[in-house]
Amino acid sequence: MSTQTVWAALFGFALGSAQSLTVDWIRDRRRHRTQLRLLRAELRRLARFDRKWEYEHGVAPKSDETPIPPLITASFERLQHEIDFWLTDAHDDDNTQQTLIDVSDGARLLQRYDADARAHFDAARNDAAPAESARRLARGIEASKEYDQGLDRFRTMVGSGMIDAERRLRAATLGAQLRGLLQRMPSGTNPPPVPTIERTANER
Repeated sequence: MSTQTVWAALFGFALGSAQSLTVDWIRDRRRHRTQLRLLRAELRRLARFDRKWEYEHGVAPKSDETPIPPLITASFERLQHEIDFWLTDAHDDDNTQQTLIDVSDGARLLQRYDADARAHFDAARNDAAPAESARRLARGIEASKEYDQGLDRFRTMVGSGMIDAERRLRAATLGAQLRGLLQRMPSGTNPPPVPTIERTANER
């Protein structure tokens, strides 16, 4: 085999490898955009959970309608683990994944507050003793207030996630990604997390 043939073979191998890597690179970026659009849709769905209890001691409820606590879907959980957030991170310490985990935790916490409130209200209606009924009603109202406060924090986290998803979609275009190949990831810091409401078991 001549030297010319060897070089031609090496060139052909290198060209084929480069083409394969380029196709994979483009495919990964397109998949990233698809996942970000799905994430945005999930966050928009969660943002629609905005009804509160708004119960007050000694005041008749404004409405017979009660809130439905947000539910985290399997798709949302899967996206948290599958999205390669590094592709569109704003800086080297971007904490989007942590924010999404906090959203999931917040939804579960709201479900617990909602279940507590309903349990106390049901007990208050069914208890024949006036003193015990009043006590359970008061505890139900306190649980409903915790739900309302927790919902405010939950919606703040969801809103932050939606803003981040929109930013990432703008940064996920092929042109922006090509420019990103020539730039180092900037350093940065994250804003402080939204505080969550926590209760111990004996407070429920």
